[in-house]
Amino acid sequence: MNSTNEKYDALIKSCFDGQSTAEEALELLSWVAESEENRIAFKSQKDQDEVWKLTDFAMPDEVDVEAALSKVNAKIDALETETPVVQMPWLRRNYKMVSGIAAAVVVALFLGFLVNKPFNQTVTLASNDWNTEAPYFLPDGSAVTFEGESRISHPKHFGLSERAVEFEGVALFDVAKDASHPFVIHCNGMEVEVLGTSFLLNADGEKSFVDLYSGKVRMTTLDRKGGELAQVELNPGERGVWNADGELKLMTYPEVKKEQLEKERVLVFDDACLSTIVETLEYIYEIQIKLDESLASKKITARFTDEDPIEEVLETIAVVSNVTVTKKDDVYIIR
Repeated sequence: MNSTNEKYDALIKSCFDGQSTAEEALELLSWVAESEENRIAFKSQKDQDEVWKLTDFAMPDEVDVEAALSKVNAKIDALETETPVVQMPWLRRNYKMVSGIAAAVVVALFLGFLVNKPFNQTVTLASNDWNTEAPYFLPDGSAVTFEGESRISHPKHFGLSERAVEFEGVALFDVAKDASHPFVIHCNGMEVEVLGTSFLLNADGEKSFVDLYSGKVRMTTLDRKGGELAQVELNPGERGVWNADGELKLMTYPEVKKEQLEKERVLVFDDACLSTIVETLEYIYEIQIKLDESLASKKITARFTDEDPIEEVLETIAVVSNVTVTKKDDVYIIR
């Protein structure tokens, strides 16, 4: 397939998906009117396009060129009768050209409908209306599990370039992987872009954040103080935080846990890897811990308070995870 055909195939798909701009629709219309071959290609693409088959709008299987031409000729005859001075016999001699114009008129009406009244409607859902703990699935298979009062808006069918949604509130997102179609969330003046990831999005209040569990996330916003775009990329275990002024901050897992301890006076590890817990304890208690490599991926769930000394914390970890904790000089050893 040459580049020209690829271009117009893309325009046709965009048209069927309700994403065409007025300029794109005009370009496609001109191309369809150029030849019978182009009109056949247009109809073939319509018949094959799966997105088209999912819509409620139907285009006639055949463009009735003969009927359209008859109507044009009838008007020509009327003009010749009423105004003999105007002679237009060339129209009948150029049957194929007129047929193309008639077909183009039909296509123009069709494209006009898509541009002005796209069938790709927006779906808006509030968590209160969902009224279940089960995930809500988006058109691409991505799952959204609401936490508290939330609201999401998305197109009935995602477009050709990206998967974009509007969101407010708190929810756990498990995004379906599709590297060629980035998943973008617009919330509180922030844009969160992912390719295939699991994360918690809190966009409820003046200070919002993303906790990344897997994959990779890019957060972008307009810094209202500096007037420039601010951007950070998150890796698993990191938190991206932004406030009402559009200021972005990247926090590591230990920093998040230290902030949690300072605010809530509790330190909670929920099915966390022992290596991550050790790194966090080293940061918070300003100590050194040596962990046996074979235990790095071992997961535990535990809760401590800001009054618990490090010895008690490590003793609890030893009991919960069935490990041994010793101390040599100033270094704690877990094996």
